[in-house]
Amino acid sequence: MKKFLTNWGPVLGYASLIFVASSFRTQVRPGLDKVVHAFEYAVMGFFTTRAVLLSWDLPKLWGLVSGASFALLLGILDEFHQYFVPGRNASVFDAMADAVGAVLGALLFISLGNLLYQSEKLYPRHDKCC
Repeated sequence: MKKFLTNWGPVLGYASLIFVASSFRTQVRPGLDKVVHAFEYAVMGFFTTRAVLLSWDLPKLWGLVSGASFALLLGILDEFHQYFVPGRNASVFDAMADAVGAVLGALLFISLGNLLYQSEKLYPRHDKCC
């Protein structure tokens, strides 16, 4: 259970934060909202790719695809949730920005993963990653 929380806790915590934040009315300039979505889901893509690769022994490419896909699924679920929030709307273009961000975040984790998980001081008991 501890390993699950270590790997997936950041994903669950960040997804909860996004869900709560998207429950409120907000007004963002057109165009800027896509940047916010991309950044928001780049962080999610980073966390989900990290969780996937630390949880299962997958090649990096499958970890990237799985992590980005999972982040995108969360983005689509959040857009569905926003459909029911007064003053918010669901948008295919927002979901596309989420997808771009998820892939960029997954790529960032793949790029930094080797550096992060080589340190025995930071991660003394990790099985195998990146």
